[in-house]
This record gives sequence, structure tokens and C-alpha cells, in this order.
Amino acid sequence: MCTALTLSTKDGYNLFGRNMDLAYSFNQAVTLVPRNYEYRDRVTGEMRKNKYAILGMASVIDDYPAFADAFNEKGLGCAGLNFPGYFYAEENKVPEKKNIAPYDLMPWILSNFSTVDEVLNEIKNIELVAVPINEKTPIPTLHWIVADTNGKSIVIEKTKEGLKTYDNPIGVLTNSPTFDWHLTNLNEYMKTTPIQPENVKWVEKELKPLGVAMGTKGLPGGLSGVDRFVRIAYLKSKFQVAEDLLSGVSQFLHMLNNVAMPRGAVISEGSDDITLYSSCMCQQKGIYFYSTYNNNGVSAVDMNKEDLDAKEIKRFDYIDTLTVKYQN
Repeated sequence: MCTALTLSTKDGYNLFGRNMDLAYSFNQAVTLVPRNYEYRDRVTGEMRKNKYAILGMASVIDDYPAFADAFNEKGLGCAGLNFPGYFYAEENKVPEKKNIAPYDLMPWILSNFSTVDEVLNEIKNIELVAVPINEKTPIPTLHWIVADTNGKSIVIEKTKEGLKTYDNPIGVLTNSPTFDWHLTNLNEYMKTTPIQPENVKWVEKELKPLGVAMGTKGLPGGLSGVDRFVRIAYLKSKFQVAEDLLSGVSQFLHMLNNVAMPRGAVISEGSDDITLYSSCMCQQKGIYFYSTYNNNGVSAVDMNKEDLDAKEIKRFDYIDTLTVKYQN
């Protein structure tokens, strides 16, 4: 499942992150890939080097950093979200295209580009090909949100109709169906408001709100991708811009919590989908903040405190145990 979000603060910081909704752990940890790290392209067999250092949540499979969400040293961020029923990858390489496996799209973007405009200039030359990382790992069915430090955001989707990019004026993403459908669906909720309605009179009966938040009546409350898209878009549209970075991170995580999945609320194929973690990246400062299902405190890794020219991938402990601060 999953929900992605972008925000900005009054003091000029851009925030980017997501909820990871999944029924199982994928050996995830905050992972730093240094500049010039070499790994083998599974489609072409060639060795590749990344131009920029990358920090994000990933598993490492056969020395390959499989990122779920990440950003690079220039502040360009990317997240892959489940896109079931719509995602399509070519079975064979396409001539005259740069052929990339779906799991490699995010590292390719973050390794090479610093802005959304740079991505748009090159994305038209690529094709997604159904090549797995290894025999044990299925090909992910994803679409992607990309955002930069200028506040620009796009969505990338590959369906049977081809590879498409969409300008993302709302700065959010969830799951299926296609992004253009989600944008059109928002028109159904244009009267939703945080403002309490005034009393009205029907014949001789005065009607008044039964409580607060009556202006949000009709706002979807479910946990489907469609409902979460509407809800997170509404929350962002009414967002009171945070004064500074830390208040922005707090607001960001509160908004993601509004569309999070507690255990037992969603059961898929006999297993509980939960929000494994929520991430929030400060794109200008290079800090990756996150909280987990079992630890709603905030942990953080600062990219700029690390050697970005190191030779090996560095992984940081995944802090998933609740710490309680006793006051007596």
C-alpha cells in the first residue's frame, strides 16, 4: 500500500517522505550508498557507478541497495509505491532505449540527477524491463514520486499504454489506480472544508452541527489507496505551514499518521498490513528522519556527518524498540 507526501516550511526547507505499509519486514534499514559505488546492472550486465551519494531506507540484496525511498546529496528524493493491476514492464529489452529494471529506476534517478527537470529530460529515453534482482526476489509492481529542493514533484508510471510522467501539483501519492484518475477524483470533495457550517432552518426546525469537524463530513475514512489519496491531499491543502524544520517534521509525521495502518485494520492474503515505518527527509539538510510501528519516537541519520566518498555501503541500526522517558 503506502502514502507519500511533500511539504515545505516557512524557513525554506522541503520535506519528502512516506508511510511504508506492508505485511512483513524486508530487512530494511537506513542505508548510505557513497559516491562512485559500483554495482552490476542486472539488465545489461555492465558495472555502474553512481555520481551522487544516496541515503534512504533499503534492503541490501547481493550487494545491491534496493531502496524503498531515498534522496541524494543534492536533495532530489524518490519513493516507489505499490501499483498493482496497472504496472507493466517489457519482457525483452527495447532497442534504442536505456533498459532498466523496475527496482533500479530509483537508484538510476538518484545516482545521476539533482532536479526534477533533469529527470524529465532523460526519462523519455528509458524503458522498464522485467528482470529480477535474483531468482528469489519478485519484480516489484511500482509507480514513483520524485521531488526536488525547488518544490517540484512528478509521478512516473509504466502501464501497458507506455511510460508516462505527470506533473504532481498536489505533491502526494498513494497506490492504484493511475495518478491522473486520482487527481480527477479530488473534484468529488471540493466542498470539504475545515470550517464549521452555520446553523440553518428547515421549515420551522433549526438545524445545527452536532459537534466539531462537520465541514469534513463525507471525507473518506477508509484505508484504501483511493481514500488515503483524498485524505492526505485534503490535509496538505489545509496545512498550516510550519515555522521551522523540527515543527515541520512533527507536522509531516502527524499527517502520515492520519493515513497509517494499525495492526488488524487491513488483512491481505491472511496477513496484517501495518505501517512498518514513516519517513521524512529534509532535502536541504540531508537528514533522514523516521519512526517505526513499534517505536513512534523519531530517529535520524545525517548524510553530511558521513564520508560520502567511502568505498562501501553503510547501514544504520533500524530502531524499532519503544523508548519511554520516565519522569519520576
